[in-house]
Amino acid sequence: MIRYILWGLFLAGFTLSVSAQSNRISWDYNYKHFGIDNGLPSSETYQVYQDRSGLLWILTDRGIVRYDGFRFKTYTVENGLSDNVNFRIHEDPNGNVWFIGYNGLLSVYEDGEMKPYRFNSILQKRFFTGHNIFASIYVTKDGSVVYGTNREEIVSINKKGKVTVLLKKLIDTIHFFEFENQIVFSNYSMTNKPTTAFFHRNGKRFFWGKIYFNGTVRLKKHQGYYFIMCGRSLFLNYDRKFKLFPDTHEVISLDSDGEFLYVGYYKNGMKKYRFDKTRKQLVLVQHYLSEHSVSSVCKDRNGGLWITTLEKGVFMISDEAFTQLSYTGKPVKEDIRFINGNKSKVIITYYVGKWQQLYPPYLLKDYGKTLLWSNLIPYRDRFAFQKNQLDWSDWPEVDDSYEFKPHYASGSSIVGIRLDSYKVDEVRDSSREVFDLHTLHKFKIPGPYLRFYLVPHKKIFFVLNEGVFAFDIRSSLKSSYKNILKGRISQLKYHKDWGLIAFSNVQGLFKIDIEHEKAREFAPDLNLGKQILTVFFDEQNRLWIASGKGIHLLTKKNGKISAKLLSRDLLSSREINDMYSYENLLYLATKSGVQKIDFLNVKKEMSANPINILSVRAFTKNKLLNVAEIYPAKTDLIRIALGNIDLNRRNVYRYRFRKDQTWTKSDKGEITLSDPADGKYNLEVAYLNLNNEWSKPKQLFSFEVEKIIFLRWYFILLYVVLIVILFYIILKLSIQSVNKKNYMLNRMMELERMALAAQMNPHFIFNSLNSIHSFLLYEENENAEKYLVRFAKLIRQTLANSRVSYITIEEEYDTLKNYILLESMRFKQVFSFRIDCDYRQLPSSPCIPPMLIQPYVENAILHGLVKRTSGGELYLKFYVEDEALKVMIRDNGVGYSESRKKKRDSNHKSYGTQITEERLKSLQGKNKQAFTVSMSSVDDSNQEFPGTCVIVSIPLPG
Repeated sequence: MIRYILWGLFLAGFTLSVSAQSNRISWDYNYKHFGIDNGLPSSETYQVYQDRSGLLWILTDRGIVRYDGFRFKTYTVENGLSDNVNFRIHEDPNGNVWFIGYNGLLSVYEDGEMKPYRFNSILQKRFFTGHNIFASIYVTKDGSVVYGTNREEIVSINKKGKVTVLLKKLIDTIHFFEFENQIVFSNYSMTNKPTTAFFHRNGKRFFWGKIYFNGTVRLKKHQGYYFIMCGRSLFLNYDRKFKLFPDTHEVISLDSDGEFLYVGYYKNGMKKYRFDKTRKQLVLVQHYLSEHSVSSVCKDRNGGLWITTLEKGVFMISDEAFTQLSYTGKPVKEDIRFINGNKSKVIITYYVGKWQQLYPPYLLKDYGKTLLWSNLIPYRDRFAFQKNQLDWSDWPEVDDSYEFKPHYASGSSIVGIRLDSYKVDEVRDSSREVFDLHTLHKFKIPGPYLRFYLVPHKKIFFVLNEGVFAFDIRSSLKSSYKNILKGRISQLKYHKDWGLIAFSNVQGLFKIDIEHEKAREFAPDLNLGKQILTVFFDEQNRLWIASGKGIHLLTKKNGKISAKLLSRDLLSSREINDMYSYENLLYLATKSGVQKIDFLNVKKEMSANPINILSVRAFTKNKLLNVAEIYPAKTDLIRIALGNIDLNRRNVYRYRFRKDQTWTKSDKGEITLSDPADGKYNLEVAYLNLNNEWSKPKQLFSFEVEKIIFLRWYFILLYVVLIVILFYIILKLSIQSVNKKNYMLNRMMELERMALAAQMNPHFIFNSLNSIHSFLLYEENENAEKYLVRFAKLIRQTLANSRVSYITIEEEYDTLKNYILLESMRFKQVFSFRIDCDYRQLPSSPCIPPMLIQPYVENAILHGLVKRTSGGELYLKFYVEDEALKVMIRDNGVGYSESRKKKRDSNHKSYGTQITEERLKSLQGKNKQAFTVSMSSVDDSNQEFPGTCVIVSIPLPG
């Protein structure tokens, strides 16, 4: 419907003239077509535009289409548009994309969302909207919209909705307002005569000339000049006048990429012009899609050309260096077996028996039937062919005077084979050599014997069924041959700089050493692959190789080989049969036509990674979350939509979210994370370019998924604190328990010690009371009084010492002295005693358990010395040795052996000694160092009174 409305705006009585197409061949671009089968809602398209973010926008009569390199998305009134039909696109300084609808209302794509302009109601009230297709706008950085239409005023609406009139209605004038490179215009002409035009820039108005102003208007500033499409014609404004560029076809679009001007025509395609500033003329560079009505052109940031049409959707040219052979206006899709050339004269062989010139006069030779293994071989300035096979009289370039079937030309000679007589011929100027091959039959090696290379008068190499064989022809082929390369080999080709090359589509490329008859892999470091389709040597001595990876161009300099690769993804067909190159133009004969490539002008691939992020959507329980850097722990799904600003290339990439994660390869436009684990995510993407090399990874997006609340750091910290507190409490209770246990144990030991001391005191008291009783019995009252005084003193000392664990040496000395004096009085001074105690060399602090030495002194007196009637001696000494306090008790009594014997005979129990031993065990439990007691005889030679020496070792407190 819209198409007819637009066409109705053009001149009435328009007649379409169709020029007859010649049968000449042509080279057309490899157009990639996008229509309703590829994602567009309609084939009627009005404008195409790539915004700064890389998104491609296509306006149709059934909505706006956004293309991100992966997918098409259509916007209509149901998801944000003000009108399904939109004719113009404008991108503001903030990157928002604006659309002018057929109804005059605006829509804007902002922050990833399409929505109607919020002040459309102002436009509806102020302007006669509803069918206005001639609106133009400009949006400032602060969000103000400058809006102009035909026969109406020009206004500015700021972001708060305030309206400012920039130009009021003026009858019979046209006004153009320039804002940077954008033009807003308004036409108030009510007549069909030339109308005065004014140009407004920086607040100033200039007279611009007069022009017939009607129909659709487009204005472009190109290389400093203003071009205007108006009334289905094209004008140039300079020197305050409008120059018309006459054309028999109606102009319906005007675009510029800064270098070229693109003019779209109704039913005559689009023409690319170069502007000659000197002559003020347009120079035609190229004519595209001559049968279509082109409504707009856009060159994307990678150099691809996008063309919208009114009837066939969108066409895209990825690279103008690639063209496809067409015949009578239609692309050739037949299987092309061979292609050969003699300099710029190129001939293709559709199948053996049909040849086509690709140069004037573009003659076609169709024999009508197949000629086995027949081909045109370039030799000198002509093409060689076998005699009496076809009539080549109308092709002066063909020399069919050869008796044999030409196989290849090498230098100044041409070599061929006669299958009827099995002979190889070599023609060099006026000379001719013939080599008989009949003797080859005796070897019975299977093969067609058609693909070979001859080394004159030496050997011949044949490609047979089982590989490459070398035959020695110096001995008339009597018996000498060698299989130098086994396997299925396709062909042999020779060049003086590169040598003899054998290639196979399953084994790769090999170089054959002619002299030594050996084969080795050709340039393995180049990684050419195993699938070699064909090779060709050009006039610059370069080697072209068609492989499964694409086209390799090899150059040799100073013995080193350098290579360039043209990816197979750029080719119209990967099924290459043959190729030819001259002056950097590469011709490929494929199973679906012929492709010509301007190799040096092939567009370079973008070096930057073209993958970017369009949107991130996160869901929890099917509820959409706001985009954030941190997502909650219960996030169920994260969907990351990607775009590829390299719109006309492949979409293969790999991604990962962590450095230690394995790369994931994909060609989809969305990355999905289901039930993401908690932690930090850094999305890195690497792009696979056309050389099959991965780009440097680029970080696109970082986010974090929170831990479950019980696993967050503050909860973990709380757990740790609680554990530490619990551990502290347990440890404290354990320590308290241990301390209490140790206290109780020590207390028990102390009580036990005190109890033992208490046991010893009654024992001593009992003995002392017996002595006092003895004194009183024998009326020794004076001695009894002295004894009682000393006894009382000793009791006080004992009671005082029994309440402490350790006493000083001085205290122990006084106690022992009083005790010994009491015992001396008791036994009538039968012994004398001496105590050595040098306090200067002894510890002054408490270091000796009370009453520990007394039992040993008591034993020395009671069981040693009292057996003597006179001359008894008791000696005590306190000294420090080996970090221990030692006390020596020595007597000259009957000795410890005799004493023990008498105790056994009398069944006497020594409670003092027993108590002391138990005290030592108790004290041992409290000290790390041992309490030791050693006992020995003083004089073993004295049988009656050997004496006893006891040494008690007491550890000094630390």
